[in-house]
Amino acid sequence: MKNEAIIKSIQCLLDEYKTEKAKPSLNKADLGSLRYLLLQSIRQYDIPAVNHHLSQAAHSRWTELTTANIMNYHYRDIVVCDNLSKPVQHALFNGSKKRGTLTTLTKGSKFHFREMFHEDHVIPVSMILDEMIEMQTINYASVEELLNKMHICVILKKEDRKIGRTKGRSLSFQETIKEVYTGNISLYP
Repeated sequence: MKNEAIIKSIQCLLDEYKTEKAKPSLNKADLGSLRYLLLQSIRQYDIPAVNHHLSQAAHSRWTELTTANIMNYHYRDIVVCDNLSKPVQHALFNGSKKRGTLTTLTKGSKFHFREMFHEDHVIPVSMILDEMIEMQTINYASVEELLNKMHICVILKKEDRKIGRTKGRSLSFQETIKEVYTGNISLYP
């Protein structure tokens, strides 16, 4: 149900975007606002579970810290360390800072998911949007098909700093894994 509302919203916003873009007196502010709304709407799409991936390092760290299922955690969710038998030190990151702060974690320690882990859009949302804008036919099925090309990979923040932003990425999941992740990130299992 959630995805149905998202897809219909995206269709509406795409139609409006194309209408604005076709106007002779193009209002770039309106176009920019519509693009922003489209990007945020795409981010709300519930990506199918088969398109969720996990790096080996993130899996290893997660199982060291907790018995919970990592795929149930996102951005601001609180992670509780319930699997530690002795204190460990790991870097926790604040925002987009390049270096984390070394923190001692013990059984019962809590932190926000985003402080240690990152949900990387394997295919950048902006590339998905650019592809949508180029579509000749905007209908429910065509929007859904493109949205289902999205993949998320949960990685450590340290891994995120290694791979850079979107250089070398394409709309092909396999190509991006080969060109961006291989050598930097090993996927689990």
